[in-house]
Amino acid sequence: MTEINISVLGDSFVTGMGDPNMEGWFGPLKSATIKQLGPINFFNLGIPNQTSLEVCSRVRELVPRFPKGQDNRLILAFGLHDTETIDGKPAVANQESTEALKQLIIKTKPHFKLLMIGLPPVYEPQRNLRIKRLNGIYRDLCQKAHVPFVDIYPALAEDVQFKRELAKGDKVFPSISGYMKIFDLISNDRSWWFS
Repeated sequence: MTEINISVLGDSFVTGMGDPNMEGWFGPLKSATIKQLGPINFFNLGIPNQTSLEVCSRVRELVPRFPKGQDNRLILAFGLHDTETIDGKPAVANQESTEALKQLIIKTKPHFKLLMIGLPPVYEPQRNLRIKRLNGIYRDLCQKAHVPFVDIYPALAEDVQFKRELAKGDKVFPSISGYMKIFDLISNDRSWWFS
């Protein structure tokens, strides 16, 4: 019997930073999918504060989690930390970030089913300009590479409750209700494998 293995490779956004239960959107997605389909192997490979360059360098972590001959699926969710500023400049330039994603897709797409989750907005308007720009670059790259892309930015950027929750926290990561909004956007998107 073919097993379904789903790994999520990403950063703080994957670990549920800001959620007191550390469930984020990954926990509800895992629970809902298992409830729908039965036993599935889920692996959360999120590491807090990593940039795209650091996340993409961890591709070998997939090897033991994706046995040959199984239904192996990879969710990508990173880029938010690239938009932080260090001495007035982004932590990672868009060109470098884009190249990292491009190379990761080249390495993984022949072997696994891919899906990318776009970047969420934060509270700070200036940083959101950088996030929106990088999110659009990622979306265009995925479209050209025929990788499904769940664009969560537009809906969340207009969501007043999401903004309020960001304001109450660290202004970067939401709490439980904000992550549930992200879960809803992912699970109801036509790109999600089991919608």
